[in-house]
Order: sequence, then C-alpha cells, then structure tokens
Amino acid sequence: MSTALVTGASCGLGADLARALAARGHDLVLVARGAEALDRLAADLTIEHGIKAHALPADLTVEADLEQVAAAACDIDILINNAGAALGASFDRTAWADEQRMLALNVVAPSRLVHAALPEMLRRGVGRILTVSSVAAVGPAWQGTAYGAAKAYELAMTQSFAYSRRVRTSPVALTALVLGYMASQFHVRAGVTAPPPLLTLASPYVAKQAVRAIHRRRPPVVCVPSMRYKVLAGLLRHAPYRSLTMPGLAKDFTTGPVGAHDRDTDTVASGRGDGGNDVPPVGAHRDGQAH
Repeated sequence: MSTALVTGASCGLGADLARALAARGHDLVLVARGAEALDRLAADLTIEHGIKAHALPADLTVEADLEQVAAAACDIDILINNAGAALGASFDRTAWADEQRMLALNVVAPSRLVHAALPEMLRRGVGRILTVSSVAAVGPAWQGTAYGAAKAYELAMTQSFAYSRRVRTSPVALTALVLGYMASQFHVRAGVTAPPPLLTLASPYVAKQAVRAIHRRRPPVVCVPSMRYKVLAGLLRHAPYRSLTMPGLAKDFTTGPVGAHDRDTDTVASGRGDGGNDVPPVGAHRDGQAH
C-alpha cells in the first residue's frame, strides 16, 4: 500500500485531499501545526477507510520542523504540498518577519520537500508530487503583495522539474494544482473580503479532482479543476498584462488607508498552512486561498 504525505492537512483543502487519498486506500502522513486536529482526522480516516494515518505536527516555517518533515518525505510515494499562506496588506505595510514566514511556507517549504522526495521517487521508479498553486500565479490578483510571485514560483518549479528529461523519461510525475476562489478559512485568516459565491469552488470537489488527476497514467503538469477557471487561466495567460491591472479586475492592496494590516500587526495567514485553500484570482474581492 502506498503512502501519501499531505501538508496543511488539519482543515480545509488539506483535510479534503487527505480524505480523497484515504478513499483510494493510501496510508497517510498528515502535517500541520494543529496536533489535536491532525489526531482527530487521522483517527477518523483510519476508522472510515481502514488505512494507516499518522499525525506529524510541524511548523514548516521552522527549520527543525521542516527537516523532520523532509526526512519523512523521503519514504513516501505521494507528496502533497498544500500548506500555504497570504498577507492581507501591501508589501510596503507588512513587517519583514511576516513576509519571511509567508515565503518560508509558500516557497522554501515546498522546495525543500520536493528536494527530499523527488530523488527517492526517481530511484524507486514511482511517485507523484502535487503542489497547490493559484490563478494568482498567471495574472495579477493581489497587487502590491508578494503572494502572486510566490504562487508563480510554485507553478514554475513544478513545470521546470516536470518537463526535465530526467522526470519525463521516468514513471514519476509532478503536477501544479492551479486554484481559484475556494470556500475555506483562508480569506478569514488573511483578513480580506470573502470570495464571491459565483466564483467559489467547493473544497471536497477540488480535492477529488486533484487526486483523480495525479492517479492518471500520465498526470497533467498543470491541473485546473474547474472549467470556469480553465477559461480564466487561459485568458490571464494570453491577455495583455496592462488590461488585467485595470481597477476592479484585481485587488490592489496599495490603495486602501493604513489601518488594521499595518506593520505593527501580525497579518500572516496560514491559509492553506493548516489546511485552507489558496489565494484567489481576479476579482474585486480578493480571495482567500484561491490558490
């Protein structure tokens, strides 16, 4: 029986990804900061699906914890890089410590876990890696923040490795899950307006689509789990960038008054970090984790 490691697994999309994997019979290593939530989920999935689920509490922004998770990632068959975060303020108004934590979770942690898991997968000749990115990676969504840049890194990293000759000629596959608005705690933690209902995807649906995609004989390098967002992602990729920065098409965090999300406040949100979804795409209301 294969084993999957899921980061940000305590709630939201991370928990739903764990459920979808358990339903397919995979044993699980569940990673997040909330030990109690992880223990409950592990117990529930073990009873419901008869699999082995192990809770591994860890803060991926702490180097010692990250290395512990990286060690576990060396022995797994499926790696799900779901943990992520956003800041609900513009770059010039945030504390550098908060920016560091966001980049550690969105950039450093997934890179480290791929670096740990990929060589072993290639050596064994089996493996899947899913990294949760965002529509924000292909067009402006949170203007004035580093969030889109971090999501773009996750997408580019996945594509760079997936299209390399070393991976293309092996049974190992990497996939970037490009999300739009999702119903989760992400926007609450980031301190931003909730996403519009018409653009919101259900977390269980996204999880099932993503898990189904990585189980294909030839998984897609980019998975967009919704026709509406496939169209949107295509438009964002090909539309003139200047046209996408018009007022109303993207949330501009540099236009609001200095206030709740200023440098003296801890604005980091562990949206997906403990299982949210990701940042949103285009929209007057930014989102939560539209990933």
